Formats: sequence, structure tokens, C-alpha cells
Amino acid sequence: MTSVLNHLQRLNGNKLLIFCLIISGISSCASKKISSSSNVEVVAIDTKRTETSTTSGSTKNRYEDSVSKKPVVFDLDNNSIQNNTSNYNPSTYTEPAKILNTDPNRVHNIAVILPFYLDQIPLGQYADDTTKQLGTDSKNAMEFYLGCQMAREKFESKQLKTNVYFLDDRNDSLTTTSLFNMKPFPNVDYIVGPLYFKNLKLASDLAKNNQIPLISPLANSMYINNNPYYFNASASLKSQYTYILETVKSKYPKKTLEVLFDAQDSTAESIDILKSLAGNYGYGEIKYTPLKLSEDVAAALRQSDTTSERVVLIYSSKDTYIKSIIAKLKPIKNHLQIFTSSCAKNIKALTDTKNPHTVYSVYPFNTDNPNYSVFAAKYEDKYKKKPSEYSNQGYDIMLYLFYLLDKNQHLQDNIFNYTADFYNTQSRFRIKPVLNKNGNVDYYDNTFLYLYKYVNGTFIIATP
Repeated sequence: MTSVLNHLQRLNGNKLLIFCLIISGISSCASKKISSSSNVEVVAIDTKRTETSTTSGSTKNRYEDSVSKKPVVFDLDNNSIQNNTSNYNPSTYTEPAKILNTDPNRVHNIAVILPFYLDQIPLGQYADDTTKQLGTDSKNAMEFYLGCQMAREKFESKQLKTNVYFLDDRNDSLTTTSLFNMKPFPNVDYIVGPLYFKNLKLASDLAKNNQIPLISPLANSMYINNNPYYFNASASLKSQYTYILETVKSKYPKKTLEVLFDAQDSTAESIDILKSLAGNYGYGEIKYTPLKLSEDVAAALRQSDTTSERVVLIYSSKDTYIKSIIAKLKPIKNHLQIFTSSCAKNIKALTDTKNPHTVYSVYPFNTDNPNYSVFAAKYEDKYKKKPSEYSNQGYDIMLYLFYLLDKNQHLQDNIFNYTADFYNTQSRFRIKPVLNKNGNVDYYDNTFLYLYKYVNGTFIIATP
């Protein structure tokens, strides 16, 4: 497999430097070779504090995550790229055209859109007096990039030819829009990104207009409409609540599900969404109880039978609401099986050790597996820091895409193929369409989830 990343060159004398290729404003045609006239930039990141000698013999400290920008020349063989789009009719089109690798010399293009903020990085070659600390968005973008880089190094294929373009969107709407008018667009097979919610709808609309499948790595939306080019890489709230309904029905088939939600919060998810899911799924008896945080929750839910087990769903994706309701449920004498969205997974000190109830959360990621241990060891050895969720997801998604392209498969064809995500560190992919009332695809969701149980101050994998 050939890749843009193969052409990056390391700066001499510093093994700790990590490189990120940013393609911007390339003006040559897609069918021509891109040469030294291309506007190409490299971000070098020092990931560990080190001492460097100066000409006078003194030493200077380099600080963690210091950065610099240096132009570099490379060649990219971009031959045989075709525009894989067909005539688009919004009223009849229901799914993305399938990418078929009928030409053995076919070169696939993947565009990765991340908030690097290159304009905030000092110009010129690395020098201690021009360093600055990376912002959180830049750090996350670099973590994701490094995961992609390790996926390229991991994947092996004798026939796949792939170019991976990393584009800086600065988490800005105008910049995001401009990227779709630059190289490598429109000759792109997949878009990965953006990283956050801010420009997710904008990017997904632009991807739809250009008829390019877009995979959202970590931010996921259940409010995308009529866009069969949009894919959530992690389960949306619709899939999370569907999974909870299925789990509760399987574990407690004769129990009434008690749903608690804040009907006064105009920014919360509409309870009609859950009611629709329950109706479509054919779930049994559900009792809906609106509760504000200011209410006496225990009094509102008190019943004469204090011995039978009860099943509760806190319908919210707000950590403050979830944590407060769980605390206010503590005085209830019945043993409660409490289910929550993925938001609860990362709430610190979710409940105290004396809380008598059991709390579950659903979550799309799991790093308790041998693959993660191997990946984490290699990552830390190479970059002198531990991998984050961003680097894990960059690795998993890119490895998954390489496999699909190599096997001439498409995202919506590859429903939970164990072969495709065999080496993944945290994610499994079970891509399914989310349909609207008319039976058309609103978007595609990765519906795979894990059930977590809160035990001794942390969540552990539970049996569904």
C-alpha cells in the first residue's frame, strides 16, 4: 500500500520528532504528479522534555508539546484517480454509490479534517525561542493523526494504493467550507472528520453535495436528516437508547421501565425521541416521569412496595442531571437497576460507595483487550506518551478503511465483520442505517456498544 505519509522525511538528529502532513491550496490537476511546487507543511512535535546542547556548550530545555513548522518537499504519485460520483437526485437517492476497485492501479484518496491550527504555530525551523504550548484542539488533532500514522504502518497490502490527506479546518466554518474547494477534492473516496460538533452539520452537508461518504470520528449526531453520506463512527444517542431498551427487555422482561427526564429543560433531548424508539421497537410497559433537579426525586418515586426490584432509565446526556438524579435516588428502599447514556461513563465520582443501587452505562469504546495493550506499548515507546481516545480512534478508523478499500467493500456493506476490525484497539463497527418516517436513510450509525457497570468508583465491562 502506498500512502502520502510514506513520503515524509524526518529531521536529522532528533528521533523524538513527529510529523504531520497538511495539504492546503494545491493547484495542480488531480491526474498530474504533485512536486516541489506544492504548498506542503510539516508540524514537528517534541513529545518529551529534553536537553539540547548549544554552540556555546550550554543546555536548553525543550518542553513537552513544543511545536514548529518547516516546509518539506515530497512527490505524490496521484495517477489514475477518478471522480467516483454519479448523478445525484435527492428525491430518489437512498445510499452512497459503492466504491469499486475494478482497476488494479486505482489510487484511493482519504481526506482527514482536523483542527491543527497551523496559523498559530511559529514559522520557521525548530528553535527554542519560537516554541509555544499546543492548545487542546491541536493536541487532540495530533493524537488522532498519530493513530492514523500507526495504522498505515500496521496495515499490509500488496495491491492497495492510498493517499491520505490531512487538512487543517481550524474548527472554523469558513475554513471548513474552503477545504472542499481545494485539492484533493472532489476526487476523494472518504472523509474522516471533523473532530468536534461545531462544524459537523456543515461538513456533512458539504460531503453530501460532493457525494463523498463522511465518517465522524468521535462527535456523533442523531439530528442529521436525509444524508446517506453521513456515518457516525460511534453510536448516536438513538442507538444508545435502542441498545438500552433491548438490554432491559432481555434482562428484565416482566419489569416496567421507569424513565426519568427533565421536561423543563428546553436544551435536552425530546422525550418524543425515546417514545418513538420504544414504539418502533415494540417495547413493553414504560412509565415516563418528568423530574426537575429541584424536586424531591425520592418522594416523587416512593411506592408502597419497597422490596421488589425496579428498573430505571435516566433519559439525559447531561452529566449534571445524571449525577444529581442518581444521588437523589439513594434513599429509595427498592433496589434499583439504573441505566444511563454514555455521558455517565466519564463522570467523576458518579456515586458514593454507600449507594445501594446498581448503575449501568453504555459506551462504544473498550480498551480492556490485548490489542490495546500491544498498541499502547508501541505508541508509548515511539512517542514517549500514552495514547488517548483520539489516537485510538484514529488508528481504528484508518485501519478499518484500509481494509474495506483493499477488499473492495463499502461501509454499509460491512456490517460487523470481525475480520475488518480484528486488530482494533477500542472500536468495533456494526454499521446500520437510521431511517426516517418515509423509510429513507437519514444517516448511518455504528450501533456497536458495550454495557458497563459501576463498581467501586469505576465502570467495568458487564454482561448484557
